[in-house]
Amino acid sequence: MRRGTRTRPWVVLMLAGAIATGSRAQVAFAQDTGSTTDERVVFTWGGTGEPSSLNPMSGYLGLDAYFWTPQYHLLIDFDENFDAEPSLATKVETSDDNMTFTYTISDEFVWSDGEPVTAEDAAYTMNLYKNNHAYLPQGYLTLIDGDVRLIDDTHIQFDTLGPTSLYSGEVPYMIFYILPKHVFEEVEKGNCPDGADPCTPKGYENVPSVGSGPFTIAEYEIGEFVRMERNPHWTGPEPVIDEIIYRSFKNDDALSQALIQVDFAYITTPNVFDSLTNREDIGTVAGSIPSFSEIGVNTGSAYQEADGYFTPHGDGHPALTDVTVRQAIRMAINSDELVDKVLLGYGSAGDSIVPPVTLPGARWVPEGEDKLAWDIPAANQLLEDAGYVDSDGDGVREMPPGSLEPGRPLEFRYYVRTNEQTSVDAAPFVSEWLGQIGIETEVIAVTTGRLGDIVNGGTYDMYSWGWYPGVDPDAVLSWMTCDQRPPDGSTYGNDDSYYCNPEYDQMYLDQQQALDVNDRWDIVHEMQKIFYEDAAYSIMWYDPQFQAYRTDRFTGYNPQPPPNGDLLEGFGGISSVWLTLEPVSEAEGGGGSSAEARGVSPLLWAGIAAVLVIGAIVLFARRRRVSDEDS
Repeated sequence: MRRGTRTRPWVVLMLAGAIATGSRAQVAFAQDTGSTTDERVVFTWGGTGEPSSLNPMSGYLGLDAYFWTPQYHLLIDFDENFDAEPSLATKVETSDDNMTFTYTISDEFVWSDGEPVTAEDAAYTMNLYKNNHAYLPQGYLTLIDGDVRLIDDTHIQFDTLGPTSLYSGEVPYMIFYILPKHVFEEVEKGNCPDGADPCTPKGYENVPSVGSGPFTIAEYEIGEFVRMERNPHWTGPEPVIDEIIYRSFKNDDALSQALIQVDFAYITTPNVFDSLTNREDIGTVAGSIPSFSEIGVNTGSAYQEADGYFTPHGDGHPALTDVTVRQAIRMAINSDELVDKVLLGYGSAGDSIVPPVTLPGARWVPEGEDKLAWDIPAANQLLEDAGYVDSDGDGVREMPPGSLEPGRPLEFRYYVRTNEQTSVDAAPFVSEWLGQIGIETEVIAVTTGRLGDIVNGGTYDMYSWGWYPGVDPDAVLSWMTCDQRPPDGSTYGNDDSYYCNPEYDQMYLDQQQALDVNDRWDIVHEMQKIFYEDAAYSIMWYDPQFQAYRTDRFTGYNPQPPPNGDLLEGFGGISSVWLTLEPVSEAEGGGGSSAEARGVSPLLWAGIAAVLVIGAIVLFARRRRVSDEDS
């Protein structure tokens, strides 16, 4: 899933907007539930991001999963060590030729509207994802031959195009969420409960939602909050908390100040995180998760051949179609210094697209002659030898004779995201290093949403972004195949660098069909090496996940992976953390109320918010002007 999800800024006053949002949400919640919030245990967490979609058909950002994991089952989940464990599927039978798989589906779960969860939901969901090109789930289903078959109320079956072990249930492979057939079938008929127009499986907002887990989405206000409430038909262990509320803040400064209001926060900037580490009432964790941030380049959206899937589009610089230029860029970027100066020593320097947090044996690490090490003189020589020279002495190299555009300067548009400060903070370092090898960059800051449109349109040269890969490397490897490119200038595609290498694509299929895990890892290692050498990405670093929480509010966090992973378990199936979180007062046997666990009452917040909003109006009247970050 895409990174940069917790940092969507909104043009509001920092603390005033945050508190006003909180008070409006609290009042609305009390009215909707028919009781005051003081009578309910409410866990509130905050971030600076906005979900791309609350519908698993169309969501593609990492933040989205934090709203899916409390309410949907995976077929096969994974434990804290990433070993496979049953979830909705309790048993998998594999044919002798490893090409037919039969899943036994649990009959113990109930959808939040009272309908039973059956194998029909599982088969329907898989076919829905497969036949509608669902953004994230589709990659896990490419090896399935035809449709998934319903055998009976508790069994589904499907065939594959070749022998494979990926669907055997021995690894946590299919990381997608099973949806209610009776809801999405109506959507396919054009009957969207939310009145979506157009009413399509991807266009459906899925609010309020119907889920099989302990919580479902009840309310969503863009730029303000997502509210989740208990599933009255949940059949598993009863959670202590009654509601989960996510609140969106403008930036990390506003969020850190609002830790009087929220119980838990995801922070994106190291300096803000550092400022919280010495507070006695705040616990902090710099988590290790499967995540990386990269400098990506447009390898040829406008120059690659058209086929039945892809139509050339965009206006990327033709020099970036040359692997020599891309390798020189990789060699000019000092990942160790970026970790030291931008991340303040948190995280680690990047290289392969498979991060350190992955299945044992999956990761390849470049060493010796394989490593494109930081070396400015060598990068300059590489470009010089390839004919990229500075003929007019202005410090910028030009395209060589015989190239697509001879004489064109190596001047690149370099997009960073206002939504994530580390993306912005890295840009001066990267631009300075590229300048030392004769490449000029124009740094342009845009929001995550805007950058998504630019990438889909192919109207960029370089960009800074990142990914949350799954624990199995298949997902991140699949994103770089030819058929994952944005196909037409307006449709989303995972392959944001437009990387297309038929040899790599064939190896992707080969690793899927390897029956021995060591044979599979050999192929996976070679794929990582090829992508690294082709340098469509320069991995800057493997991200830390900055987390802060009130130590006097809740206990029962479950880091994944332990001991310092994601405390809210945001990248798997039904998260156990939602079943173990409880107020500190209850955990200690004090019997305190949920209001005491949360701190400030909604009425007090409403009063404070009213004063700040009045001040904001006066300030706005004086200034009469606001900046539009999307312009």
